[in-house]
Amino acid sequence: MNHTYISPAPTTSTPWLPLRRGLAAVWLVWTLGAVAFVACLGTNAPYADEWEFVPVLVGEEPVGPWLWQRHNEHRMVLPRLVYWALFQLTHDFRTGMFLQVALLAALAWHLMHFAASLRGRPDWTDAFFPISLLHIGHWENFVMGYQICFVFFTVLVMGLVLLALRIRPVTAFRSGALAAGLLMLLALTGSFGLAVVPPVTLWLVIVAAAVWYRGQRARAVLLLLLTLGPVIYLANYLYDYEKPAHHPELSSDPRAVLRVAGETLAVAVGMGLSPVWWLVAPVLVLLGVATVGLLWRHRWPQPDERLSVGGLVALAAGVVGVALAIGIGRGGWGAGMGLWSRYSLLMWPLVGMAYLVWVRQGRKWVPVGLCVLAALAFPGNVGFGLGNGAACHATYSAIAADAAVGRSAEEITRRNFARSHQTGYEDWAHRAIPLLRAARIGIFAGK
Repeated sequence: MNHTYISPAPTTSTPWLPLRRGLAAVWLVWTLGAVAFVACLGTNAPYADEWEFVPVLVGEEPVGPWLWQRHNEHRMVLPRLVYWALFQLTHDFRTGMFLQVALLAALAWHLMHFAASLRGRPDWTDAFFPISLLHIGHWENFVMGYQICFVFFTVLVMGLVLLALRIRPVTAFRSGALAAGLLMLLALTGSFGLAVVPPVTLWLVIVAAAVWYRGQRARAVLLLLLTLGPVIYLANYLYDYEKPAHHPELSSDPRAVLRVAGETLAVAVGMGLSPVWWLVAPVLVLLGVATVGLLWRHRWPQPDERLSVGGLVALAAGVVGVALAIGIGRGGWGAGMGLWSRYSLLMWPLVGMAYLVWVRQGRKWVPVGLCVLAALAFPGNVGFGLGNGAACHATYSAIAADAAVGRSAEEITRRNFARSHQTGYEDWAHRAIPLLRAARIGIFAGK
């Protein structure tokens, strides 16, 4: 009797292939939408604060001091270095815009696959990642390349989240060393990165203690030394800090602080639900409490999981600290100061982290709820992004037309900056426009 051997079906994702393709299609559509937004509405010209940076970008001022120079409350060493390097390579302000989309697309893709690996299969709710990370409600970041500082924050915090989810006593040194490196980079993004340093540093000290307890004393000491880097940077950062003169005094009114902090938290899924921020904020607070409770009940009792739980709680505390810092710093300006699209990426790691924690625990309804929440916010995010992006593009089209006929910098700002997103940047533009013309850059290059 002849026997024909048929190899068994591989134990891979074949049954889930249609779902994987569907998720990939969602990711691709949202990515292309963000790319199209930048390509159509982004302009090769400075936006807002970027007008101030033109002398450095074109070589009229040295780059070294500028890297450490304060911008409002921030010293953005890493974003400025990357931003300056990109501009030197391309002489195009849109490069930073496209880099943001690329980083968010890569993050969404990786997190979809990571969530699938946690549960052993993909799920339709994993569309949460591209829907919430790649919507054009991020317009304020997408039309300003310098806003890579916010994207760097999101990517680096989520890198720490993945390390915290994976850490075990046997891998404590390697995970701790990588976390210390990411924390140093995070501190270099700006003051929002610094808010994460204290709780994560405390966690890394505990990780070093666990390494010491396993008899790896040299490695434990090395890990402590690596952890000192962000702490020393924080101390140096604060040494000569002065409050920006045009900012109000730090708010001491608990109601004002909590209101602005709540507004900031509520935009984690974008500005699409900002009209009902007062409903979204408490829902997200309850989600945070429930997530910590889940970790405490189901993960903390397992000794091998305690380092992981500590890291996740530390990261959540750091990001919540960012919201509270914004409440304290902006509360004096009144209501609505937390409702800015740029803050969405600062708060997003909280919902991203919660999603992964509940997936890891095998629970379904929180991922479902977060995906539905992102879907509900999506139409509003699109409308908000298109409206503001179109208004911004119209302003720059008028600026380009005026530049093409040779109007002076003063005429250009007088005709176009009032009642636009460029209001308040006239003085910087007066200096920047002649420099851009001389360097033949973007809409000021001439014929």
